[in-house]
Amino acid sequence: MPDKAQGAILFAPAGSLVQPALASPDRGGVLALAGTHRSPIPTLDYDQYLFQERDIHPVTANTREDGRELLAEAAGSKVAPHTRTYALEEANRALQDMKADRIDGTGVLMVA
Repeated sequence: MPDKAQGAILFAPAGSLVQPALASPDRGGVLALAGTHRSPIPTLDYDQYLFQERDIHPVTANTREDGRELLAEAAGSKVAPHTRTYALEEANRALQDMKADRIDGTGVLMVA
């Protein structure tokens, strides 16, 4: 199992991503739900997603400029994402690697 985060931000406006985002912070960790417009959030199991003193912050106002500023701050702080790139033709391999937990970080399909 990957290490739990102390803090995370969910930008995607998809309610279905809230559960995985809620599972990412460790006990006492912080999660900001920064998607301004969101599709409905599926039913949540309290013990699994909300318990353990997680600090959850829904953000009601968020702009593209806010995102740019955050990414600039992250770059200046030397935050480095872990990515593994795949050519579009390798999409099936990427899916297999993801299913088998062989990707450390985020898999990225490169479209030429």
